[in-house]
Amino acid sequence: MTSSRPPAVQVEFNRTAHALELLYLLVVKELKVRYKSSVLGYVWALANPFAFAFVYWFAFKYVMRVQVENYSLYLITGMFPWVWLSSSVVHASHSFEGNAFLVKKVRFPQAILPLSNVAHELVHFLFALPVILAFLWYAGEIGPKASWMWQIPLMLATQMAFAYPLAYTFAITNVYVRDIGHLAGIGFTLLFFVTPMVYTIDMVPISWRPWFAFSPLHLLIDGWRSVFLHGRLDLLDVATLLGWSSAFAAAAALIYRKLGPRLGELL
Repeated sequence: MTSSRPPAVQVEFNRTAHALELLYLLVVKELKVRYKSSVLGYVWALANPFAFAFVYWFAFKYVMRVQVENYSLYLITGMFPWVWLSSSVVHASHSFEGNAFLVKKVRFPQAILPLSNVAHELVHFLFALPVILAFLWYAGEIGPKASWMWQIPLMLATQMAFAYPLAYTFAITNVYVRDIGHLAGIGFTLLFFVTPMVYTIDMVPISWRPWFAFSPLHLLIDGWRSVFLHGRLDLLDVATLLGWSSAFAAAAALIYRKLGPRLGELL
């Protein structure tokens, strides 16, 4: 007598399909809510990084007179990946609180909630990508490069793998200690200035440079800049970033194993 139960592979496929559908709906909902009744709509996703890049460009180029070639391009190519990372983690830290009803009342993969924040910011970055490339061509006479066809998708996947474990860790720990979400914003503000965002690695004292060589934030931003400005990507740096991502993912899994079972009752 044959069993009517679906094969395990089919069950897993259905779960994956439902999870992807839920992820899609959460991202679309967030986009609609954020830009509801907005005249400029998604343009606001570009305004913030461009505004900061302009302020820093003016302050460091004309006030402090930093001598960096193509300084405006240097700022822009680092600013947008940074905003994607920092906004993902900061917003994700409140993802369980903001969806407390779902977590307590509905059975679904809870890990999708912080993932939806990372994916939501990824959509913003994808909207900005053509603008960045056009700006590179216009301002710096940097034309399209064939290597971008594989380098940009690889960097997108690498940053997703790097950002998600951080977002998930901040999201679940913030349920237990509600100060975590506020600390995330302050932390990324401080990290912005200890990462070569508005200055180059050549301006850092030699004794401090080894720290930057192993900093995942420096490797991530420098990887994007190398792709955009030079059409090059150091695969060893990518492997190092994926190693950091694996460590963060292992830490997130341990935290979930310890704190996850009480998540619903604490919301």
